[in-house]
Amino acid sequence: MKKAVGFDQKLQLHQLDHIARELSRVENRQELYDLVDQNLMADIAGAKARLNARTILFKIWVLVDNDNVEIRDRGLQLFTNASREERLLLHWGMMLLAYPFFRDVADQVGRLFQLHGEFSSMQLSRKIFALYGERRRVSVSTGAVLGTFKHLEVISEQKKQYVNAGKIPIHQLEFKLWLIEVMLKAAEKSAIELKQIATEPCLFPFSLDLAESELRNNRLQVTRQGIDMVMVGLR
Repeated sequence: MKKAVGFDQKLQLHQLDHIARELSRVENRQELYDLVDQNLMADIAGAKARLNARTILFKIWVLVDNDNVEIRDRGLQLFTNASREERLLLHWGMMLLAYPFFRDVADQVGRLFQLHGEFSSMQLSRKIFALYGERRRVSVSTGAVLGTFKHLEVISEQKKQYVNAGKIPIHQLEFKLWLIEVMLKAAEKSAIELKQIATEPCLFPFSLDLAESELRNNRLQVTRQGIDMVMVGLR
């Protein structure tokens, strides 16, 4: 059985900001569709491509799985007063939840950065083809996710090689805890070792420095295994 792809149009930060902002304000679904479509016209001339982008945006922030509504709503609350970097973190988390394909590409990019410090589009394509099969839809969607990374300025291109644009420091604890919870849900992990959070491949754009004492809240639980292994999991 072929794995679903779905992410076939590159997105920009202001497009993601717009739907998150309007979702908190507009209750009528059709009105929200129209507002998003109108906003996309400035960037995307073709009706089909615009429909694809709108479909992706709605899946990220509006048409979320029932299990993710509560964490989405907390993300919207955080969005209200978030900085650019924090808004990017919120969008990143919601894309991880909405699109396993996005998560897999982010994971492979993070691993390539850890191994080589850079990668080519051909290297990335080989990794993704191994997971999803070598077909045109996979190639198009890989390019769309890569284009989204470039628009979000988390990678940059130098001499046909992609490099990390630099870790984005996240200082506010509530954003870091939200992203860890999202990552665990998106990756379907019951727990992760505390010291591995900082190097989790799919979170490659962000610097998440955390102390054990900061992780004790009503949604995450911390357990010790042995002398120095601290595990962080969902309650």
